[in-house]
Amino acid sequence: MKHSLGVGILTRCRIRFDGSLGYFGCGLIDGPEIHITGRVGWSACENMMSGVVVVDHNAGSLTGAAMRGGDLVVKGRVGARTGIDQKGGSIIVLGDAGSMTGFMMQRGRMVLCGDVGPGLGDSMYDGTIYVGGKVKALGIDCVPGEWTDADTEFIERKFRIYGLGSPPDLQKFVCGKKLYNYDNLEPAERKLVL
Repeated sequence: MKHSLGVGILTRCRIRFDGSLGYFGCGLIDGPEIHITGRVGWSACENMMSGVVVVDHNAGSLTGAAMRGGDLVVKGRVGARTGIDQKGGSIIVLGDAGSMTGFMMQRGRMVLCGDVGPGLGDSMYDGTIYVGGKVKALGIDCVPGEWTDADTEFIERKFRIYGLGSPPDLQKFVCGKKLYNYDNLEPAERKLVL
C-alpha cells in the first residue's frame, strides 16, 4: 500500500485512484477533485483547503483532520477523531464514525449518517454536526441544536450534488459555548464546568 499519494496538489484538476491509498492520502490539497475507488488509511485529506474528495469505501482515523474547506465524502465508515480540529468545509460519512469524532471542531459541517462512538464533538468551539444514527455519548460542550430551513437546504443540496439518495432523519449538534471562554476562567470555575 502506498502512502502520501495525491498530497500537496494546489490546482484545479481531476484525479482518480483505482484501489486503496495508505496513510496521509490527499492531504494539503487546494482545488482538485479526487475520486478514490477503494479505501484510505489514517489522516486522509488532512489540512484540505478546497476541492472535493470522494472515497467509495472506508477511511481510517483522523480523516479530514484540520480540514479548512471543500467537501470530503466517505461512502463507508470512518475511524476515531474524524474531523479533529476541523476549521471549515464539509465532511459527509454514509457509515458509522468512531470515538471523539469532531473533537475540537472550530467551524464547518459534518454529516454522519450512521452510528457514532463516544465523545462526539468534544470541546468543539463552533460548527455543526448532523447524525443519522445513535450517538454513544456526547463530548463535553456538544449539545443538541435547533433545526432550521438552512439545515434542510444544506443537507438536501449536498446529497443531490453527490448522488447519495435521500438523506436519513438527522439530529443536529452544536457547541454549548460553556467552554468557549474556558481560558478566562479561574481554576475553581473550571472545576464547575468540567
